Amino acid sequence: MQSTAIEELLMPATYGRHLARLFGAAAVLAGTGLDAADLEGPESRISVRQALTYIRNTLRLGTPADWYLPWAQGLADHFHGPLSIALVSAPTLGDGLDAFVRYFPSRIPYMHMQGRARGDDFAVVMTPLIDLDECEPLLVETPLILLQRHLESVYAVERADMQLELAYPPTAHAADYRRHFACPVRFEAGASALLLPRTWRAMPNLGYIESTWTHALQQCDALMASSRERETLGAIRSLLAAWAEAPARARPAPTLNHVAAELHVTPRTLIRRLRRLGTHYQALTDEFLRARAQELLANDELTIKQVAAALGFDNPANFGKAFKRWCGVSPGRYRSGAASA
Repeated sequence: MQSTAIEELLMPATYGRHLARLFGAAAVLAGTGLDAADLEGPESRISVRQALTYIRNTLRLGTPADWYLPWAQGLADHFHGPLSIALVSAPTLGDGLDAFVRYFPSRIPYMHMQGRARGDDFAVVMTPLIDLDECEPLLVETPLILLQRHLESVYAVERADMQLELAYPPTAHAADYRRHFACPVRFEAGASALLLPRTWRAMPNLGYIESTWTHALQQCDALMASSRERETLGAIRSLLAAWAEAPARARPAPTLNHVAAELHVTPRTLIRRLRRLGTHYQALTDEFLRARAQELLANDELTIKQVAAALGFDNPANFGKAFKRWCGVSPGRYRSGAASA
């Protein structure tokens, strides 16, 4: 995989510290250029590239294949410092969710997170900013398990009332997901997301303490360490998502000039920032539209013509050509294959 600027961003060494204790530092850190001392201390930082290397190492070391799911559940109560405090002291469940979505990506700069309404549900959506290859299941599912456990412990909600959608094909241990997540799980969805009833957002937190909540947010702001380029990627995806959720969507997606104006930068600056990350605006738009198209095609109540219009295509034929370019098959064949699966 070609190195990108995101792979050189720094992130907390927390995952590595826990995994080194689980498997042994030498085996976990092979090929990273790190040793156990580099992981110690709450302020320890490593690069995304080093983190991906040790995650690949642990995927080869761990047995059975789903070892990381119970491991993630054991991290839920003490993992995130000020963010954990913010989650348990938020005024409502919705406030806690919003804090998680805002601040958790500072711990994992390879991932963009967004909360959005979807019918009667609220979805916490996770979108990788780089190709995570075989690491994607662990790196997507671990934060979602942590969030699930937080909601269960603080608000006493039932995990069975949540839903998990994963953007990738079923893993080798797919049959065990229901046991770990205790909720319905769907693979090959348009995006990876944890869905919960929107009405839950209004649930009050009986442990709310205003001074603790305010102080925790201030600490989260102070610790938020993300580059301008990474913030730009997240902002672009948020603008595209807002466009896709708007009531009248039968129009083209936002142009680069429009996005640059929204971000208060020149188009040239936006192009330069994306180039430093090894990408460009058309690639980001295609990636977003592909994921959104797959999500909409999973809804059998929508015709392909309606999906095309929702994505800003003036006719289904143009949408069909674009979708085949993204996925290698026509929208109809993709829908038939997904239904069969």
